[in-house]
Amino acid sequence: MRLRRLLLPIAAGTAVWYLRSVYRFRDPVRVPSAGADTVVSPADGVVSFVRRTQGGRVQSDALNAALKVGDLLGSETAAPDGWLMGIFVGPLDVHYVYQPQAGQVTDVQHTGSRSDVALLGPGEALSMLAGQPADLLSGRGTLENERLSFVTTGEAGLLTVTLVAPGAGLNATSYLKQGDGASAGHKAAFLAEGGLVLLHLPAELTPQVSVGERVVGVQTVVAGRGDGLNV
Repeated sequence: MRLRRLLLPIAAGTAVWYLRSVYRFRDPVRVPSAGADTVVSPADGVVSFVRRTQGGRVQSDALNAALKVGDLLGSETAAPDGWLMGIFVGPLDVHYVYQPQAGQVTDVQHTGSRSDVALLGPGEALSMLAGQPADLLSGRGTLENERLSFVTTGEAGLLTVTLVAPGAGLNATSYLKQGDGASAGHKAAFLAEGGLVLLHLPAELTPQVSVGERVVGVQTVVAGRGDGLNV
């Protein structure tokens, strides 16, 4: 009995060490198969929200307010009309962030924060554990946390990818700088602690995924021209 009590914390500690020191750094081979006018997922995770943006704002039902898209993205270069998608990258997901389309990186912006808070509150965490998506658009973390944004111009138009810190700082390694040319699926960053990945799409594109769907970076087509899903 005493041996069992000793083995349990050792096993738990080993699992935590493996998760943080080995598993989260895995780098699977990802080859995009989509066409030039489609957009692939920039990250692994669960789609938290897909919202239309109009006049540079997006509606938050929980807050009953129209939020400024530029503040959420940490960049003012996004088109006023389009779509805003949020993908939650959890501790068991691949932590690399990828280019959603081929093109040129026209802007890179970092926005710091003095009030980083957890993206998931108790209610959102319970929803995620139960397999239900949590709408993170209205949370303080999504609105206030540290973020890093990349703007790319390519065949599908002007796309913005923004990484939002999960809590105590972003802890991201960026691989791109302004002026770089990047292929679809090119590594853009590494999110050591996971977080929320925002993707802003131009109005000419149609989302191809819905809330609660699990997406795979580079391999899942999240938007394209033509008919999509009702979101």
